[in-house]
Amino acid sequence: MSLAGQTAWVVGGVGVVGRGIARGLLKAGATVVVNSRSEERLKRIQNELENPERLIAVHGSLLPDNGAAQTVDDTLAKHGQVQHVVAHGAVRYWTTKRAACDETYSLAKASPSDFLSLSAPDFRMQSSQLASLHYSAIQQLMPRLVGSEGGSGSGTSYTFVTGDGSGHPSTLRSAMGEINSHQVWGLAAAVRQALKQQQPGDSPLCREIRIGLPVNRSKEDRKAAPRDRPLSEDIGDLCAGLAASAASLEELEAEQGKFIRIETLEGLNDMLIQYHADADKDIGPMPSFAEFVGSL
Repeated sequence: MSLAGQTAWVVGGVGVVGRGIARGLLKAGATVVVNSRSEERLKRIQNELENPERLIAVHGSLLPDNGAAQTVDDTLAKHGQVQHVVAHGAVRYWTTKRAACDETYSLAKASPSDFLSLSAPDFRMQSSQLASLHYSAIQQLMPRLVGSEGGSGSGTSYTFVTGDGSGHPSTLRSAMGEINSHQVWGLAAAVRQALKQQQPGDSPLCREIRIGLPVNRSKEDRKAAPRDRPLSEDIGDLCAGLAASAASLEELEAEQGKFIRIETLEGLNDMLIQYHADADKDIGPMPSFAEFVGSL
């Protein structure tokens, strides 16, 4: 598996799962773009991944009406074309504590503890924030994907990564986290179905990985059922394997719009084998992160 000479943009790429996705793509040889409105978080992921040359950290937003088009325009003008997008759609628990949350913090304003007390306008705004972000990313990035033959459907891919995504050790989410998560599931399903209606090769290969494995496990759970590798890193390797498989048109019709549900480690390992998710042997080793509460 090799993505050498190709570029992938990771939407939601500066949290724990995003770091794992970026790591997997870098291992496969890709140049990886991550963006955030937080310079601190961009510096952190660069440091954690030991400042690889092929990691492009972009200080900018993909939120609608918040400079998304400018963020993409400036990045592509400076760094060239993009072939792949991996959109991480998980939602952590909603909190006002910066240290314990992901990009959701910058999307949400403080909300009442009882969401039933929200006004209708506040509910309308807060319940669709993540879907709005991802729809904006789709609008800005999907038409700009350029494959090996110059078209948007030749060797390009758009992969959604969805799942529980809770940041709380008990894997509980707030009401708004639950609603936003389901909004992204619906959006991913709609995009997959829309692209499936197009002729094979005319559009990016779009698939969704739904992770049903427990995340942010307690110390007791990790001791009782240890994992060889952090889940986030296996997810990253699988995303890289899926992106690399977009170069083949042999099974494009069967793969377009595919929904990949991961419920067990055995199922995850089967998918890693199926999509040849191993590192590009010409690429040096990437740092690894032991599983801990706050990791995946």
